[in-house]
Amino acid sequence: MLLSIDVGNTRTKWALFNAAGEIQQQAACLNQALTTAEFSASTLGYTRIIISNVAGPDLALLLIEKLTPYARPIHWLQSTAQAAGLVNSYTPCASLGSDRWAALIAAWHIKHAPCVVVNAGTAVTIDALSIGSRLNSGRFLGGLIMPGLDLMQHSLGMAAAQLPKSHTAPPTQAEIFATSTTTAIYAGAIFAVLGAITQMAHALQQQCQQAPSVIISGGNAALIYQQLEHNPIVNGLMLDASIVDSLVLQGLYLADHFIQDDFMQGESL
Repeated sequence: MLLSIDVGNTRTKWALFNAAGEIQQQAACLNQALTTAEFSASTLGYTRIIISNVAGPDLALLLIEKLTPYARPIHWLQSTAQAAGLVNSYTPCASLGSDRWAALIAAWHIKHAPCVVVNAGTAVTIDALSIGSRLNSGRFLGGLIMPGLDLMQHSLGMAAAQLPKSHTAPPTQAEIFATSTTTAIYAGAIFAVLGAITQMAHALQQQCQQAPSVIISGGNAALIYQQLEHNPIVNGLMLDASIVDSLVLQGLYLADHFIQDDFMQGESL
């Protein structure tokens, strides 16, 4: 059994995978509540741990303190030039966030085709996958990073004296002709993200000469998916948009599987 842990900017998610890659248990908490999270190896039954951490060294030290007593091998995922059939075009390769790398690995293994990969959390990342030069391989071409929906609205309120500092629950649908300040701020954030996804999809379609799929994950995935599906400005462009929960955690499982295969091949040489 494998314990996969995804430490994001705001929340930490984890899942227990069996050998077939099926999630047996999963949970999440805010980063400030990580001290109370329970990772008992005897209870969960895992034999290995793989971690993606983009939240800094303090949380890494906290996880080390919590996991060391269980004496299970830990692998801290770092982005590499290639892994699990995917080539990384970032320069340098290691500067790509480990959560983005894991999500891209998972997306490639889901689609094996050109794909726009959207992670919608504290930040929104919009990344492009194409078919690689080798059989059954993919290539990460590059991508965009922008503030997340909540961060865009919050930062605008903090920077402009006459705009609201807090926001009510968003409307069901963002309107391009918003008729109040609150809905205008929300619509501005939504359409900024939709515009970036649309631009990426157009560019990837021109690059690959076929319409890409769109995979969306993260805390605001449902909001963005709803807008993509129902807003007439972009409706019809995203022919194959879908939400994939736990995309980073699935990528961590696949990365570990790749690592274990490499280890077994090395042992047999």
